[in-house]
Amino acid sequence: MEGEMTIGEFAAELRRGARAVLQVRHAERPKIDHDDPTFGDRLPITEAGMATALRFGTMLAEFKDDVTFVSSPLRRTRMTAAAIAEGMGVKSPAIPVDELLGNGSFYYDDPLIVLKVFKERDFFEACCEYYATGNLPGFRPLAASADRCERWLLERLERRLLIASTHDCYIAALLAARGAIPQFSRANWPRFLDSAAILVYPDGSRRYALVRAGLSDGICGVAVES
Repeated sequence: MEGEMTIGEFAAELRRGARAVLQVRHAERPKIDHDDPTFGDRLPITEAGMATALRFGTMLAEFKDDVTFVSSPLRRTRMTAAAIAEGMGVKSPAIPVDELLGNGSFYYDDPLIVLKVFKERDFFEACCEYYATGNLPGFRPLAASADRCERWLLERLERRLLIASTHDCYIAALLAARGAIPQFSRANWPRFLDSAAILVYPDGSRRYALVRAGLSDGICGVAVES
């Protein structure tokens, strides 16, 4: 599908000279309580999630000497980043955390209002309205937020690859804002360990793509429809 690539295709772009930010959705987690205002802050990844995150790392192991990491502070994103690094063979990686990749998001204005919106409406419907219109209660304007997010990430792209462990709705937000995926829905939503890539080429041009890991069909948690 246009706007999508596999991990293998992504790695090939790096071999051709591109540098890249890879915003990775965390690995499989248990279901989040519908009323949890922390959005599952303390939830770990599952055993299956750990196995797939390690596998994801092995798929990018050739770049182990040219990678840095950053993560959302939530437990599942930190665990995912650490497992990816282990799978890559990175020794004692530094994995700083930042709220801008988590609940203090580039895109959220008020997490409590966002939680209220998600409780009152279908999650996918609400997110996709935000991507289509650029506005939603509790969210900051999409275009300016995506610009800020991209600048922040590229400022941290010090080596060939930056892996940022984050969350599905933020991944979709950047790709929608950049037109890489014109319309999101439940059917094409980022699965666990799918990523939003910002590829930067030697001539200064950029490409945006949804990178499909192909390691999980899950979109909402354990035992939820794929």
